[in-house]
Amino acid sequence: MHRSTPMLLALLLTAMPLLTGCHKVQARAELKKGNALYANEEYREALQEFQKGLELDPGVTFAWRSVGLTALALFKPGDENPENKQYADTAIDAFQKYLVDYPDDDKVRDYLLSTFVNTKRYDDALTAIDKMAAAAKTPEAKTKLLGSKVSLLVQADRLDDAWKVAQAYNGPDKPELLYTVGQAYWNASFHATAETDPATRALWVDTGMTALDESLRIKPQYFEAMVYKNLLYREKAKMEIDAVKRDEYIAQAMEWTNKAVELRKKQKAEEERRKIDEKAAPPATAS
Repeated sequence: MHRSTPMLLALLLTAMPLLTGCHKVQARAELKKGNALYANEEYREALQEFQKGLELDPGVTFAWRSVGLTALALFKPGDENPENKQYADTAIDAFQKYLVDYPDDDKVRDYLLSTFVNTKRYDDALTAIDKMAAAAKTPEAKTKLLGSKVSLLVQADRLDDAWKVAQAYNGPDKPELLYTVGQAYWNASFHATAETDPATRALWVDTGMTALDESLRIKPQYFEAMVYKNLLYREKAKMEIDAVKRDEYIAQAMEWTNKAVELRKKQKAEEERRKIDEKAAPPATAS
């Protein structure tokens, strides 16, 4: 018996590469089945095939993207059913595993963050963004992630943190992020309850004003920011007990309303002129 042990071991070692090769071939077949099922919108079956493929060959890490997208297709935001929550967990786990080997895939990163948001796991989303920003290979990539962080903080109702990050942000879409913060502060004031501390509400309005002022400084012709300047002045008027000051705030609100209306008229006129010019332009000829 003991003499046959080395021979058995040798046979096993010889067979292992063959078995591994068979598993790889079978794994690809399962992934192929999964792709066909996904294309036919048979997501439950597709998910099982993708998972089988990864079990057979854990090295096909690109397939985690397929697992995540399929689970996400099955997930329904707002549904508290345990099975639905499991689909969200499966998608999150798959996207995280995929990003380990493919960290530059912006679409999958966005899928991951949106799944966190749709399941109200804001802290997890923010932690993921911080990790991604720390690992970012270029300043542009890091800046883009900070922009996403502002939006997430607003959704998590952490407006003061969103304001701090927006102030430090230097991307090309800074006016839009500042506008998002200003709009969020207006929303907080507008939906304030009777129990809300008046000083806190006044601070929301003032901070929202500051955010919109900075947005308009960078992008003067910003229709939406003008509209919310008007709305924030109306919030100030609501809280003001001095009738004279209240009328002043209403007048300032109307000024911004008029500015917004005039800008929209100008934008529409320019759009009409552009369409006319395009129709009047001679057709391009081949050289």
